[in-house]
Amino acid sequence: MMFKDQLAAIAPGFSYKNGRLEAGGVDLSEVVNAARGPVYVYSLDAVLENFLDFQRAFADQPTRICYAMKANDCLAILKLLGGAGSGVDVVSGGELALALSAGIPANRIVFSGVGKSDRELAQAVKAGVMQINVETQYELGQLAQIATSLGKEAPIALRVNPDLEAGTLDQISTGRATDKFGVAYEDAPRLYMEAEKTPGLAPKGIAMHIGSQIGNTDFLAAACAKLRSLWESLSASGLKLERFDVGGGLGIRYKNETAPLVQSYADTIKKAVSGLDAEVVLEPGRRIVGPAGVLLSTVISVKESGGRRFVILDAAMNDLIRPALYKAWHEIVPLIDPGSVPWTPADVVGPVCESTDKFADQRPLPPLQPGDQVAFLAAGAYGSVMGSEYNSRPRAAEAVVRDGQWSFTRNPRSYDDIIREQHAPAWL
Repeated sequence: MMFKDQLAAIAPGFSYKNGRLEAGGVDLSEVVNAARGPVYVYSLDAVLENFLDFQRAFADQPTRICYAMKANDCLAILKLLGGAGSGVDVVSGGELALALSAGIPANRIVFSGVGKSDRELAQAVKAGVMQINVETQYELGQLAQIATSLGKEAPIALRVNPDLEAGTLDQISTGRATDKFGVAYEDAPRLYMEAEKTPGLAPKGIAMHIGSQIGNTDFLAAACAKLRSLWESLSASGLKLERFDVGGGLGIRYKNETAPLVQSYADTIKKAVSGLDAEVVLEPGRRIVGPAGVLLSTVISVKESGGRRFVILDAAMNDLIRPALYKAWHEIVPLIDPGSVPWTPADVVGPVCESTDKFADQRPLPPLQPGDQVAFLAAGAYGSVMGSEYNSRPRAAEAVVRDGQWSFTRNPRSYDDIIREQHAPAWL
């Protein structure tokens, strides 16, 4: 059936066995029943295979793969990828602390982000991270002062804004002059020369990131060409750099997109750096974890109103905000194979008191009843990490599956947990 073809194309780690959706040899109904609420489930085998795709594609090119943990900060995934040789790209002090706690060596960590605080910069310098991607002239001064006060030298790359389109959503484009990210291309040579002469700074690389969910490697090729031109200009001026950091952003399939092959992506980058004495750094996130995760939810009720069918779930926009924030599409499939019954349109909504708490408009779905369970596909990236506890709804749990075993990696939360974390002042 069509929905099974979609399942195989979008979430290859998940399939029906004996009529029930499973991953890693685990019946997913078992996990959602134990969670007693919405739960993210990640296939560790699928995560690892997606990472290995990058390793294989870049096997003949000196490369550091630094997983972009902003896509998914699950500790089990960090440990899995770290054990496979991955580094990590972090964008906050909290992510840096979590990455280190997962056993990722500091010399495999890139610290990115447009607005790092003094505290975060000091944290990165003390930890001895591989590279700090600097985004403003002010940050260069901040970092130099902090590093010298600590008696250290900070390895840096300037994140250069190439002022190019990425062919993706406006909300997740980051490489245009009008975006907040990076230093202007024309300012980069001067800033590199200043950094080279500044105590506490050690220019090691050149970096960019043009956007997320990139579906056409031509955009990446154009950006790499501009970065290479800058590299060669800096080299001619006597500045020796080591790393060519292309960022991440490779897209996945959510609906009917044709996601670029990792090998095509690798060939584009290898061609761009051909002949340079450079180590490539890349920071994939979504492509590694997106297809490897699902969000499981249970039907609360079904109603007919205004000539429309509404399926009301126990998951809400606080659990998966992408549809409300980006109008993002996630395929929705039942946990029990419905067989050959007809699928009819339904609005899929959550229980939060917001009209934007809607996952899908008039989406074809099989007949569903209260208590039935569904899975949102390709939810492993920018799902749980963007969650909240709006309406005092406990944050969704997380679990991993592998070899017939499963375990919560973020336990189901209770109302008591929410209450325990708040305090009223004694004088009130």
